[in-house]
Amino acid sequence: MTGTGLSILGAGCVTTLGRGWESVWEKILAGESPSPVASPQVKDFPSVATYPVAVPDAPAPVAARLRRSSAISYFACAAAADAIAQAGPLSGPTALIFAASDGAVTYTRRFYEDVVARGTGSPLLFPETVYNASASHMAAMLGWDGAVLTLVNDATAGLDALETASLLIASGEARQCLVVASEELDGILCEGYRRWKMTRKPGTEGPGAVLSEGAAALVVGPAAPGDVQIARVQSGRMLPRHAARRGAMRQALAGIAADVAVLSGSGAWTDAGEEAVVRECFPAARLIAPKRVAGEVFAVSTLLQCLCAWEALRQGPARTAIVPVAGWSGQFGAALLGRAEDLLAAGDNPHGCEGRGNLITGVSARACGIEPVRAQN
Repeated sequence: MTGTGLSILGAGCVTTLGRGWESVWEKILAGESPSPVASPQVKDFPSVATYPVAVPDAPAPVAARLRRSSAISYFACAAAADAIAQAGPLSGPTALIFAASDGAVTYTRRFYEDVVARGTGSPLLFPETVYNASASHMAAMLGWDGAVLTLVNDATAGLDALETASLLIASGEARQCLVVASEELDGILCEGYRRWKMTRKPGTEGPGAVLSEGAAALVVGPAAPGDVQIARVQSGRMLPRHAARRGAMRQALAGIAADVAVLSGSGAWTDAGEEAVVRECFPAARLIAPKRVAGEVFAVSTLLQCLCAWEALRQGPARTAIVPVAGWSGQFGAALLGRAEDLLAAGDNPHGCEGRGNLITGVSARACGIEPVRAQN
């Protein structure tokens, strides 16, 4: 990340654990998972284990717009509204950055089925099939006419969005950013991940992930002195397959100090070796694994990981936190959080694993919001 450090000004989430970050955080710490249920039946595909989420009411400003929308936009608008309410009035240009891994699968499937059955798809469905439909609804809800971006990737899309927010704020194009990720469950989506051997059979303890849905939203602004901040983000490293995977993860996390590590592991093969490498690189770190409680929601889960790290540092006594993210496309990224002085120490005093070429290549004083001291003549 070459932009500025980010402070979290407001947060909102809609998850299988409930709505509202404070209560969700408490359930993650307590390990209070709901009971998985079988995925929605589509064709004759086998069911997989899922954590469905109740669709919230649409915020009043977009209630009419969302009448024909699928769940992904309801989740996104609800989380965004909660984050904005917590952040309070925003002044100056604000950018909206929406991250997704799968998008509006339900309406995409229905549109395709209409084409197959009748030779044409409904014009009412088509606008909701595109990835940036949710971003459009949120912009309308908030009455914004500034930058609106949609980023699509595996779980590292959440890191992409935070890195983009940092660059927009550093360049002066935005004073703050609303970063939102949202996903919805659908039977065809569950079947795709089942064929990729990422899911868990209903009624079993694994292996495999329990798929879920929902949204997470962060209002972020430039870091202020004393704030816990997201100081460094990197999401663009491709991991090799099989035997070399752990070595590449180890190199990516080399030379970083962290008291807390928030794992991306959900039980799927895509995160194979992550926990072992994290334990090796950060042997004294407290480990938090939100996906094992709230399920796999890809880009949404990444923002929840960052919120877990932020909350753990705010409550203390930990000083720095690392958020590793292993995506299903083979990408591996990470975010480093902490207060300015602690981040400087973490960047300048490597410990744990040895090696070069790490994801977080050092934390500068200016990136942490500290002006460098100039020598006096």
